[in-house]
Amino acid sequence: TATLGTKKVRYYYRSSANHALILDAAVDALRAMQARLGPYPYTIYKVVQSAGGYGMESPGLTWIPFGVGSANLRYLVAHETAHQWFYSLVGNDQARQPFADEAVADFVARDVTGTRRASRCGTSRLDLSIYRYSAAYYYEIVYIQGGNLLNDVRRRMGSTLFWSTLRSYVTAQRYRISTTPTLLTTLDDATPVYLSAVFRPRFPSIY
Repeated sequence: TATLGTKKVRYYYRSSANHALILDAAVDALRAMQARLGPYPYTIYKVVQSAGGYGMESPGLTWIPFGVGSANLRYLVAHETAHQWFYSLVGNDQARQPFADEAVADFVARDVTGTRRASRCGTSRLDLSIYRYSAAYYYEIVYIQGGNLLNDVRRRMGSTLFWSTLRSYVTAQRYRISTTPTLLTTLDDATPVYLSAVFRPRFPSIY
């Protein structure tokens, strides 16, 4: 267990491999994300070692599979931690509008860990349901390209305005079901930069 202000971060494990690194990564991610997005909504944040498979999020709790390489742990913990805001605090239809949680969570995770990278597949639209992406390219399109689009928006708006707008979005949509159009409109309305021109090619069903 570690203490972060009024919050506690707890890591539950059977194998002690990387336990200190994972707890430290969770504390760092929670600290950085609270500064950007507003307070973590629960008293305790639990990170639990799972037997294998993928990292997975739920309100107040994250599963990190045993055996993840140490080079990828900080990113993975940060990504699942970002889900405490997107989808846990600000809900969405995760199957039909994955951009609203997965792209935003991955953008935030890569921002706090400095692990942004280019996509490994061709540019594609970001307004499809999870059922319309191939398994081979879903992650590269929604997570990576979606996060990179948000990073481009951050550069265009300026970091201070972008983060204050995203924080205001979290506050306004707290404990509600939000949508991708609501997120995009919130960003567009906050700046004189014409973001619709950026969004239109990637979200043709919205624009």
